Amino acid sequence: MTYSGLPPYPDQRTGMRRRRTRTPRWVVILIAVMASLLVLSPVALVVAFFYVSGKNHGDLRFPSQDVSISSCRKDAVTGGPVAEVRVTSQAKRPGSYTVSLAFRDLRGEDGGDSAGRRTVVLKDLAVGATVTREIAGPVPVRGRPQCVVADATFLSTELAEASKSAMP
Repeated sequence: MTYSGLPPYPDQRTGMRRRRTRTPRWVVILIAVMASLLVLSPVALVVAFFYVSGKNHGDLRFPSQDVSISSCRKDAVTGGPVAEVRVTSQAKRPGSYTVSLAFRDLRGEDGGDSAGRRTVVLKDLAVGATVTREIAGPVPVRGRPQCVVADATFLSTELAEASKSAMP
């Protein structure tokens, strides 16, 4: 038996020379493109979502942007905190604001103790109207008071009337 007809590095199973196959270039390119699409598609969707949502909500206003506290002081008679709340309606239509205030007593070392909450409803404000109200806190304070807008909501008067008329 002569080994002169066999290649120098035979396959161990068959004794024949292994033929190396090359993957066609178009298959490699196709795999690279598909992998790129799989990776970049979610990124593109997130970017598109933020772009569209930014365009849709560009002029969105929150009711808390229309509410401010003009002054916060301690009442000399009752000893409780008194806040002067100012609401300037920047909404596109008339409506009612519900403003919740949180009062704190700043005498504590850890940032103060809670001195209660109060809620005020300012009904039927016209577009661009400004209303100022004084709100007294429920608990007397010994130190300097702090008044904070805890929450503000807006309900359009038009929407409220439409929902009442829709009810049987």
